[in-house]
Amino acid sequence: MNDIQSNFSMHKDALTRDVDALMTDVQALLHDVKAETGVGTSLGRHALKARQRALQDRLVALREESRTRVSEWATTTDRYVHEHPWQSIGTVAAIAATTGAIVALAGSHR
Repeated sequence: MNDIQSNFSMHKDALTRDVDALMTDVQALLHDVKAETGVGTSLGRHALKARQRALQDRLVALREESRTRVSEWATTTDRYVHEHPWQSIGTVAAIAATTGAIVALAGSHR
């Protein structure tokens, strides 16, 4: 289970870095758009289109990477449930009991 948590933390950090890089590129793009006026406009448009394409390609790559990660997590979860069926049932039962108790308490306070 610690492997799943460490992988999740690692992927979360990587995703955070990727989003920060994306935001930096978007801010640079907006700055370039503001700065573009007059003579170099056509060259600027080509540069902006190239940056836009690069950002779109990066987003596609992030989407594919996310799909891969979710698939890996689903496979890991499925394997764990098959290897530890009673622990899984116990965990689900505990979560269901806790949720039921919370709902019952919330309903009784109304």
